[in-house]
Amino acid sequence: MNEIEEELITFERNRNPKVVLAFLSIIILIAAILLGITLSDSSDSSTNSVTNETPPTQAQVVPDEQNSIEIDENVVLSPLEKGKVTILGDPIPVDSEIGYLAPSFKAQLNTGSELVTIDPADGTVRLIGFFAHWCPHCQREVPRVSKWLEENGVPTEIEILAVSTAVREGTPNYPPSEWFIKERWPTDIYVDNQDNDLATAYGLAGFPYWVLVDATGRVVHRSSGELTEEQFGSLVNLAISLAPQLT
Repeated sequence: MNEIEEELITFERNRNPKVVLAFLSIIILIAAILLGITLSDSSDSSTNSVTNETPPTQAQVVPDEQNSIEIDENVVLSPLEKGKVTILGDPIPVDSEIGYLAPSFKAQLNTGSELVTIDPADGTVRLIGFFAHWCPHCQREVPRVSKWLEENGVPTEIEILAVSTAVREGTPNYPPSEWFIKERWPTDIYVDNQDNDLATAYGLAGFPYWVLVDATGRVVHRSSGELTEEQFGSLVNLAISLAPQLT
């Protein structure tokens, strides 16, 4: 037996069991720590894979009922700011002349309806107002007219229509659908299209703009500029005087 073998045997004989046990305990502790770190990393990775997904927005889950207008108990439609317009006749020139035949048209209400056909020669006298939500004169006239109609009532002998046109995002009172609601406008509101074809077809020259069409479809009055309550009342009385008398 050589010297090295003798030293190994001596070491084995003299080795303290407590030292061995402590050494094994340290190894087990290190292994447990490493296993814990591995499991933690796996859990974090799983959590990140979930939280990094884009959560569904409220609009994806629930319809935005706050910005919708209820038409009846079964249908809820979103307001329109611009719509589809079809002109079915010759446009009125941009001047102050009367006697022109007003063109028929198809347009949508700002409640998001299907296209509605308006035939000026269908026997109904119509007073049509064109408004731009950003126009200072319109901002004063719309509440003034709404107040007059609330106090005096919407006349049943004629039809009073509003047309929302020249819509511009980022300007005062946008969206105009909310502006008309805020000002308590009581009659139908039609929306013009991107190119303002309806306003052009009726010869709009400035805001606010009113066109009075008799029962045969002829233009009997039109005016640009802000009206007082008294002037609007006179315009309504003129329209009523033109309405066919029921016998």
